[in-house]
Amino acid sequence: MQSIMLNTLSLYEVFAYFFLYSFLGWVSEVAFHAVKTGKFINRGFLNGPVCPIYGVGVTCILLMLGKGAEKAWLVFLVGIAFPTLIELITGWALETFFHNKWWDYSACKFNFKGYICLEFSLIWGLAVLLVIEVAHPLVFWFAHLFGEVSGTVWVCLCAAAMAADLIVTVLQVLKLNRGFKELEEVSKAMKRGSDLIGKTVAGATLAVGKGVSAAKEKCGEAVLKVVAKMPKRLLKAFPSLRSRANPESVPLAQEGIKQLKKNPSYKGELENEAAIGKDNK
Repeated sequence: MQSIMLNTLSLYEVFAYFFLYSFLGWVSEVAFHAVKTGKFINRGFLNGPVCPIYGVGVTCILLMLGKGAEKAWLVFLVGIAFPTLIELITGWALETFFHNKWWDYSACKFNFKGYICLEFSLIWGLAVLLVIEVAHPLVFWFAHLFGEVSGTVWVCLCAAAMAADLIVTVLQVLKLNRGFKELEEVSKAMKRGSDLIGKTVAGATLAVGKGVSAAKEKCGEAVLKVVAKMPKRLLKAFPSLRSRANPESVPLAQEGIKQLKKNPSYKGELENEAAIGKDNK
């Protein structure tokens, strides 16, 4: 792998930089959100400690720049353009194939359909410049600690682990989407029941009021049962997630998670899920 060259990088370097920057991108996401929210959130689409979008972005920039990486102004411009393009394509692809919008810049000025915005494009440019000037010499040093055989082994192990993680994550997303669909049905049932009661017993007695409360409680329990079965890491990792197919289901799921924490009957299940998550890491 180290003898096969792609521009100024060997094939080994391409894979090594991809995995290392995927990990460092995940670390930066976790650190940023720890400062912002005051708690740990396993960020990223995959379950493992990687954000492949960072690995793809930095590795492709290194391949494109070649010896041009020595020019700071060129690094900055490419750092604006390429990550923005990657973010646009990735955001569109995730929404198109998984029917969910995983991040949303709609509240930012100069955004395009919520996928990208000028503010973050400039941040990407500065971040890439900082990575190339400061982080890359250390990444280069670490990647070349391995010999040809050992280096090939560790990148192959990383590739196998990421492929397995991708399969598991796709299955979780499909399960999440099924949960969204169930929540949408529960939401519609709640609306139908509310409309029926409103039309037929407006101004009814206290007894009817108690019946309405019981019905709402039953529907609330149905929501909790659905949310309890859903993979909740993705909902926590992407707080601005929106479902295109079932738009009302995400707020229901997020509220359901809050209620689960307060409901003692589901406490054990949440603790088991947290323990499983730690074991997987």
